Amino acid sequence: MVFSAHSDHIGFAKTVKKDNINNGAMDNASGTAVMLETARLFSEMDKKPRRSILFVSVTGEEKGLLGADYFAHNPTVPIESMVANVNLDMPILTYEFADVIAFGAAHSDMKGSVEQAASNAGISLSPDPWPAQALFTRSDHYAFVKQGVPAVFLVPGLTSKDPEVDGSKVFGEFLSTHYHKPSDDINQDFNWEAARTFTNVNAQIGWTLANQEERSQWNEGDFFGDTFGQ
Repeated sequence: MVFSAHSDHIGFAKTVKKDNINNGAMDNASGTAVMLETARLFSEMDKKPRRSILFVSVTGEEKGLLGADYFAHNPTVPIESMVANVNLDMPILTYEFADVIAFGAAHSDMKGSVEQAASNAGISLSPDPWPAQALFTRSDHYAFVKQGVPAVFLVPGLTSKDPEVDGSKVFGEFLSTHYHKPSDDINQDFNWEAARTFTNVNAQIGWTLANQEERSQWNEGDFFGDTFGQ
């Protein structure tokens, strides 16, 4: 079972004269930090999962999934032994969310696994709210998909536990104000309880996938499974 996250960002902003470093706090230091914390949680478990878990930090995502693609073609373990990939990219951790979105979950039986894991963490799984944007093909997990490995791209959902917070609006404001800009830095209003919850969900998903009897499978007749999973 493989976790992945990219640790690169896009360098310097050409249109900003003063602090022009694109820090990438949400995109994707937050995803990398959650992956590292998930690894720590597993390392401290008294009871270990049945399957081994691989944590992969890649670079070159912003240039076209270069690091993930290289790893998928030159893996440190046989690619056929990888049962599933959970990718973490740009989790917006500024409000306490009540659901998660697992892009690509509908393409394999990972949907049931993620749904159960989310329920164990006290939240729900929501469907892809932007199917027209094809986000399932736009982050590091897709390099694994092209090698036949079922995958999901996990982010916090748009439903807030606080009825006064509109998660969809928060996400939209991040895209319009901070995405790929120097202001994506640690000065944003991080909600550390949200970070804890997201890490817990991530670990629950890893535990579920690593312990289930059968390896994850593409749905019958699914385009990605038929194209890459043979």
